[in-house]
Amino acid sequence: MDHLEENAPSILERSFPFVRMFYGALFIASAILKLFPLDYFELILVHQAGISWALVPVASRILLVSEFGLGVFLLSGYRLRFSLWFSLALLSVFQIFLFRQIMQGEGGADCGCFGELIPLNGPSSLIKNFGFMLLGGMLLIRLAWAEKWSLYVAGPLLAVLAIPVLILIEPMPEFSQDADFEVDLELLSRESFGAESPMEEGNKTVVVMLSNCIHCAQLSSFMATLDAGEVADDLRIIIVGEDAGVEYFVQETGIQDFHYVKTKDRELIGAIDGTFPTVLYLEGGEVSKKWKGRDVNIRLLSELLALD
Repeated sequence: MDHLEENAPSILERSFPFVRMFYGALFIASAILKLFPLDYFELILVHQAGISWALVPVASRILLVSEFGLGVFLLSGYRLRFSLWFSLALLSVFQIFLFRQIMQGEGGADCGCFGELIPLNGPSSLIKNFGFMLLGGMLLIRLAWAEKWSLYVAGPLLAVLAIPVLILIEPMPEFSQDADFEVDLELLSRESFGAESPMEEGNKTVVVMLSNCIHCAQLSSFMATLDAGEVADDLRIIIVGEDAGVEYFVQETGIQDFHYVKTKDRELIGAIDGTFPTVLYLEGGEVSKKWKGRDVNIRLLSELLALD
């Protein structure tokens, strides 16, 4: 009897399969949350990782399927040693990228790790990934304990099924045959602003913003202090995002009196390299000047709208 009790698994040993399942579920959650919306995650890949807008639809879907597949492999215990080493290698790559981003002064930007629903800046993501790596390392050290209660067939089956499901939920975007991702009058005039004068008449200032961009919200709040009656005909605002997000952005920043449109035009986003905010200055229908990111501020807009 005493011998049997000595060989009985301890509470700590019995807990390791649950830790493994939790670890796998974190990767699955990370992959699924990136779908809400996938456009937002793609913008981060373009702007922060430097992936071209033409390649990002494929890159984003490969990353999501890989992350989901890794999660179900860990959850089911399939090829656990390899899955754990791969997870640690992947997290190490993410850590290097985040550390580089912080060193470049861009640590405040959302990394997109958990999609738009759970925004995380660089330092928060570093801490989160470090916690993930501790779990993965602990499971690797106690691999024999972690492998218990595995359901090996479920891992590859769910990973394979994820591919058609993702394509069904998020089909590959289609572009027109002549899409060249160049900012021009045709691209900027696809939406009707309801303004008095057309875009090609006189000088026009076009501001392109993202509905969940903090810098864009700050700029928009400053813009709301301008006299709409004085600048409305010379100013056009394009807001990228989901309908609900754009409407919330407009109401919160107070720019409802200006000429604005909401869009998800991938060619327009690609033409500005996914950088927000972007200001374009048109003279007689031709884009003559362009400012992006940190170069955009209310002083610049005041100069372009001849308010100084």
